[in-house]
Amino acid sequence: MRPHPVLPLLLTAFLSACSSAPEAKAPAPGGQTFPEAVAMMCDVDRRAGLDPEGDPISVGQMRSAWITEHVESPDGIELRTMLSVKGAAEQGAMLREEAKKAGLARCALADSLEADGTGGLSP
Repeated sequence: MRPHPVLPLLLTAFLSACSSAPEAKAPAPGGQTFPEAVAMMCDVDRRAGLDPEGDPISVGQMRSAWITEHVESPDGIELRTMLSVKGAAEQGAMLREEAKKAGLARCALADSLEADGTGGLSP
């Protein structure tokens, strides 16, 4: 007895649907990449017109608000969230590491955070 001609097609479709291939990360709404998001974070003071020498609490809040509004990459949003629960100096070190991984030569925000330990991102 010969198998039905549709059976191999159904079996292939079933196996394809059950495969455990990793899902590709959906791009951010504006198509922002993670390296672009990190670059925006690193350059937040210039982009947002902030004075890093101002009141540290206000500067930190304004940095957080600007980044929340402009960073669209899901991984960038996750990084901002993880940074916000650390102290400013730790934020600087962590951001510098991510900037390096993203191929950035320098990160002004990391420099500022590590220099005086104030003005960190808030939750």
